[in-house]
Amino acid sequence: MSFGARAFIILTGLLVFFIIFELVRRRKFREDLSILWFVVGLLIIGGAFADKLVNALARMLGVGYPPVIIITFLIMILIVSLMYFSMLISELKSRIKELTQKVAFIEYELDNKKEK
Repeated sequence: MSFGARAFIILTGLLVFFIIFELVRRRKFREDLSILWFVVGLLIIGGAFADKLVNALARMLGVGYPPVIIITFLIMILIVSLMYFSMLISELKSRIKELTQKVAFIEYELDNKKEK
């Protein structure tokens, strides 16, 4: 890989770090989710030096076109992150339902007290 390509990948990873840091600082992004994105930034930076590892892994696995390993790895990461965010959404939906039921019960009790 050329020096320019490595520099571009490293700068992209640093840009991800900076953007996430600014979003957390401005309170537009939760801290617990930012850890995942900081890891993504580290993986991007590590990707600048992964070409030798990927080529060796491809030879070991018998893969003729080494970028297929990277694409497969990225697809697996996307699937895991989609499952994680689906779990978060499911949890939030159940919490919203529970809170809505509590609010409805409190409104019902207040209406009954006003009638008496």
